Amino acid sequence: MEISLREVTLDNWVDVIELEISKEQEAYVALNAESIAESSFYDHYVNRAIYRGEEVVGFLQYYQELEEGLPDEFYIAQFMVDLKLQGQGIGKKATELAIKEISAIPECKIISILYMPGHHVMRNFYADFGFVVTREDEEDGVEMQLRVR
Repeated sequence: MEISLREVTLDNWVDVIELEISKEQEAYVALNAESIAESSFYDHYVNRAIYRGEEVVGFLQYYQELEEGLPDEFYIAQFMVDLKLQGQGIGKKATELAIKEISAIPECKIISILYMPGHHVMRNFYADFGFVVTREDEEDGVEMQLRVR
């Protein structure tokens, strides 16, 4: 199974926004269309389509924490795999690729993620990559970070 991350472009953005998640996951993950639209206002947002071979199977968005005054920290804001393909290892491979891509940015020292309360399956998922909990709040969610330098 060849998984790759590719730029979201005019040729694949419709495939990205047509990806589906479960009703339960809708409480934890923004719509891909909303994330792509938001990124049009910020030059430093990076959108990646997750591919299996030549098929779009997921979406990832990250950005440098410039608004927070943390230029050495990069935040994975959106990450999802299409509902019908979850549980096949695609997310794990895509996360490995994302960590590699983000870590290669010279300014990057920390990669952070945030998951919402109740979505604790993500804690173990990200812990497997070395992320550790740095902040936990019942309203704002759980922040985890991976120090890369």
